[in-house]
Amino acid sequence: MLSSAAYSQTSDFNSPKGRTNIIMTSTAYAAGLYGWGIPYLFDADSTRTYVGSEMVSTFGGFALSLVATRNYNHGPVVAKALQSGALVGTLYGLGISMMFAPDKPKAYVGSAMITTPLGAAAGYGLIRKWWVSEGRTELITTGGIIGGLYGLGIPYLINMDDLKDTTQARIYAGSAMIGIPLGSLIFNEISHRTEANKGRTRLIELGACVGAYYGYGFTSLVDPEKGRPYVASMMLCLPIGTGVSVFLTRGEDYGLTRSTMIILGSVFGDLFGRGVAYLAGADTWRESNIGGMAGLPLGVFTATFLTKGYPEEIQQKGIIDMTKIHLMPIFSPSPGLAIVGSM
Repeated sequence: MLSSAAYSQTSDFNSPKGRTNIIMTSTAYAAGLYGWGIPYLFDADSTRTYVGSEMVSTFGGFALSLVATRNYNHGPVVAKALQSGALVGTLYGLGISMMFAPDKPKAYVGSAMITTPLGAAAGYGLIRKWWVSEGRTELITTGGIIGGLYGLGIPYLINMDDLKDTTQARIYAGSAMIGIPLGSLIFNEISHRTEANKGRTRLIELGACVGAYYGYGFTSLVDPEKGRPYVASMMLCLPIGTGVSVFLTRGEDYGLTRSTMIILGSVFGDLFGRGVAYLAGADTWRESNIGGMAGLPLGVFTATFLTKGYPEEIQQKGIIDMTKIHLMPIFSPSPGLAIVGSM
């Protein structure tokens, strides 16, 4: 038989959950891109035109998304795929313009306006074909973000200071555009091997953030004058943190509430370590980092131990349900919480 968490994920495929996030994302794009972008492309020179266009476009995006999703019954998985696809489409639109028309501002706006819906359509098509779980979908999205960051980091480490600014921009854009799908493919393989639910996915994301944090922390002990050693160390330690989190979370059930408590444990553990270091007389950022790096795993393992066997029924009833926290409709809160606690 399916566990309550597994059943919940399966039943969500045929539910209206996720419709609100689609509407919020569509309205945000209508206001944040198309509202001012359309008059900008047509060389509008009146403030009235821009303000009026923003108002009309915002309502239009809201109303059209309501109409388009009035019979929505695909659950949060498809919603997340649409949001992620739209974001990737926007980034690719900006990247394409940076590669082929770096000196034309209108090209960035127009390209993003075209590729954003194409990305959303591609995300919808892929998720309808694969039908992966919500946890796997989120992990694949996280992989794309990490892949894009690696795509930006590699050219930075190569040191292209002697090249023209436009040439550097093209290399950065092309590298990031290659890194996004590669990262998604790698994390898709991880999600396939782990069959991670949403709770475990959040902990794998936490592991990636903690790995990058330790890479930064270890480098800060040496205190190099340039930024490249920090970036290289973070890029090296991030996959180590990801692998460790996959290993440590095997064989146990991690619900959403439990994973959130563990994430908060990492934040408060880091603060505890820094507090102890401060009380012990730490006066420098380097000494504070040592305390944080020592306290973070203490917080993680404390929260993991004290939430072991946490009944899933309580989580579903929402008695202590912190998983409803959404900073933005596209992004999940766990990487942000981890980074806030570790910096």
